[in-house]
Amino acid sequence: MAAVKAVAAERLLSGVHAGDSLRGRARWYLVHVPEGLEASTCEKVRGVVAPELLDDAFVICKERWFKRGGVWRLESSPIYSGYFFAVSRDGRALARSLSRLSFPAEVAGARSMRPTPLSIEAQAWFESALDDKRILRNSTAVIANGQLRVQSGPLVGQEARVSKIDRHKRCCVVRVGDGGRGFTEFMPMEVPFKS
Repeated sequence: MAAVKAVAAERLLSGVHAGDSLRGRARWYLVHVPEGLEASTCEKVRGVVAPELLDDAFVICKERWFKRGGVWRLESSPIYSGYFFAVSRDGRALARSLSRLSFPAEVAGARSMRPTPLSIEAQAWFESALDDKRILRNSTAVIANGQLRVQSGPLVGQEARVSKIDRHKRCCVVRVGDGGRGFTEFMPMEVPFKS
């Protein structure tokens, strides 16, 4: 289980280097917490960390298609089990503050004393794709003459990012970030029509 969590953090933070820190700019940091306690720990952190160190803290959720009793339906769940995001202008000070708490919450990369923010490109993508409740919603698309056209949802206009579609499971693989510093994410997508 710990290996899976480490891979999730590594995947998100891959390719980020010290030049990305841009001191003074609000950046997103991945915070590791006990699995299943993402929302409650996030709330605690919001209540105890000084506002000058923490601009915001939130759990990103995404919709997923589930089939129960022969019926497909969307359910929302945390996208990264055992993690939430903290927004700060000073990652090192945030990491020091979290290390003093009486409950477990650790900024990814803080053990090396160089907390690593999410890449600027990935942060921008998440900011554009998330709704006001910080949920990655389902997209609806059609495939006509071999061309994907997203009709609704956060992936409208981002067809070039979609690298794979699984119509049966109602999901797709999306490239997040640019160049060698990006990663892929599974997103809910319903494609009811293909010609």
